[in-house]
Amino acid sequence: MEQLGKYVLVTMDAPWQLYEPLLRIKPEAVLMVESLNKESLDKMVGNVPRDCAIVGLGGGTALDAAKYFAYSADQVPLLVPSITSSNAPFTDFISIRKNGTSFGFKVDGYPKKILIDYELIQMADPRLNRAGYGDLLYMQTTWNDWKIAQEKGIGPALDPEVEREIDRIVVSSLENAPEIGSLTQDGIRLLMENTQSSSELYMLNPTLPISAGSDHLFAWNLELTTGKPLIHGEIVSLGIVMSSFLQKSYLPESRYRELRKAMDEACVIYHPDQIGVTWDEIVRTLQSVESYNKEVRGFHTVFEWVDWTPSLWKRLKDYLYNGIDS
Repeated sequence: MEQLGKYVLVTMDAPWQLYEPLLRIKPEAVLMVESLNKESLDKMVGNVPRDCAIVGLGGGTALDAAKYFAYSADQVPLLVPSITSSNAPFTDFISIRKNGTSFGFKVDGYPKKILIDYELIQMADPRLNRAGYGDLLYMQTTWNDWKIAQEKGIGPALDPEVEREIDRIVVSSLENAPEIGSLTQDGIRLLMENTQSSSELYMLNPTLPISAGSDHLFAWNLELTTGKPLIHGEIVSLGIVMSSFLQKSYLPESRYRELRKAMDEACVIYHPDQIGVTWDEIVRTLQSVESYNKEVRGFHTVFEWVDWTPSLWKRLKDYLYNGIDS
């Protein structure tokens, strides 16, 4: 921070309360971000001093806002993640909301600086750090979606090199689930290195369907359906558990058991009761997810081919709530 000179800190209340006493050099201004609504961010842009560096401190919301402000001012942001529950430090995409709907856009050609402080991350709520694991394992389910679509004759051809890299990242993440969940320095490093690798992979292959899949479709639509403030990584994890279970009907090697076991070993919260959503809300989300997809995203995922019979609803609920695999 000493080399920055004057700077503006973009953050949220929780990380600011936790880390403000540790700052030796105080910011010229603190911009508290309450949401990623584009209208709100555009109003705040005018409060960013042009002669100050821009530093983002916090999770995905604070870091995406810092990128948005910095790129609007033609600056290079310094991103300081306080939790591991987001790939925001590593991706060129900025995830904001417009007209009540989440969407991501990519700003090419803008660099960013990233500062990883393991002790700072370990100060955060372990639940938030573990949630980032879901936003890494999604690579398996989005790859499954791609393979299923290919079998249906839809979408771009499979890329063996991309498949090998996805498999490397997923296998490393699965094998190290207990270490990642323990939130040791090695665990945090593994999680963040694999998250960086996954982010770089889809940024290098922007035309391939590997940035998000059925897991994220479910998570985004769940937020719209419930209107609840949910933890992104946790609802993506819930989406992974369900979508990988559905994918096994079309793709025997969906790894659905391995994914759920790894999340349990890493102590990731994904059970609906712990997240704070009901089965009825999940059903309504799944019933409308393909309509949401066609209107907003245009992905090809397992949801495109699922036949929601009473039998399938029962099997999915039994698996989700009780681990019964029938």
